[in-house]
Amino acid sequence: MFGNLFGTKEAVKNLVDKDNGLLVTAGTAFSNLYYSDQEKANDSKGIRDWGTEQLKALHPFRVTQRILAFGALFLWLATGLNIIIMIWIDHPRLEKMMEFGFSDFVWWPTALVFGLYFAGGAINSLKGGK
Repeated sequence: MFGNLFGTKEAVKNLVDKDNGLLVTAGTAFSNLYYSDQEKANDSKGIRDWGTEQLKALHPFRVTQRILAFGALFLWLATGLNIIIMIWIDHPRLEKMMEFGFSDFVWWPTALVFGLYFAGGAINSLKGGK
């Protein structure tokens, strides 16, 4: 019956063969569409490993960021301490030191470095990162 419908016995065998038939091949393809928990775990592990490799590649830049952050911190602290001392001793050049503290030379680099350095951790915490 199937031979007459599909033409030859060879065509029927290609369709319904239990090992290599087209129906078996199609069934295998459809069963592979299921995404198991084990496959999800393996994919997650692969993504974590890739992320770790990317962080290792960025390590020299993190060191540079810390050097810049500590440089800006030192400049900001030194300026702040000088202003506090000048206020305490009522120094006549206090206005000049305040002007320097709020100048573009001190204010913008310090604000940008602190903003970028600390915002990364704060944004990650707000997003629920670990």
